[in-house]
Amino acid sequence: MKFKPLHSILFVALAFLLMPSISGQTISSTDTTKVHTMRGTFYSDKFIGRKTSSGEVFTQDKFTAAHKSFKFGTLLLVTNPKNGKQVIVRINDRCPKSNILDLTRRAAQQIEVKSHTVQVEVLPPRFYAIWEIQETILDILEKGLFRELIASGKSQVSQNKGELYNLELFRCKSRDEAKKRVERLPIYYQDKVEYKQHIQSGNVIAVLEMSVNRARAELVKKELGALFPNVKIVEAN
Repeated sequence: MKFKPLHSILFVALAFLLMPSISGQTISSTDTTKVHTMRGTFYSDKFIGRKTSSGEVFTQDKFTAAHKSFKFGTLLLVTNPKNGKQVIVRINDRCPKSNILDLTRRAAQQIEVKSHTVQVEVLPPRFYAIWEIQETILDILEKGLFRELIASGKSQVSQNKGELYNLELFRCKSRDEAKKRVERLPIYYQDKVEYKQHIQSGNVIAVLEMSVNRARAELVKKELGALFPNVKIVEAN
């Protein structure tokens, strides 16, 4: 499948979000005007299952990457100048050199990179929703299901309009214990956790306050399942 231009991905993403069920210098993580050139590589399989520098468990199946200085959570648009193919990745790990961007195998295969020069641009935070559903979008396009997706989304959106969801990560006996367990979370999620007390049991409930639709909640639940096996989707108040 030929890679779709970024504006096409944006269009598909907006439609998909309607569906409720579905060594060197430091590089700025906020400057979205510059195009950086570096060498794109990909991880060895020996890292599968290990923790990344951000605390996430590494998998080759996600669109993530390692860099020396980009802040965790930074979104990057990576272009292979040899073929024009692009992919959006999120930084969740560190590598030794600032001229290297170490991609997951999934991301590297998407743009057909093995070990050569790539162009990298920082994306604004608003692109986070696109990154979250990127793999689903590509799968939908590859299988030719876009028309069915839109038809299904239009028929359901009126019934589910306004429904937003958070994630209940776990319950424990004390706030101190809850805070220690939350340290397992990737850094960019930690400041979104609220601690609530269950009236009857007195237990502390750790809730990741996201206020997103069901489809996005399902994706984040899958992402955090290895860290919190009992994570569940709850309605946002």
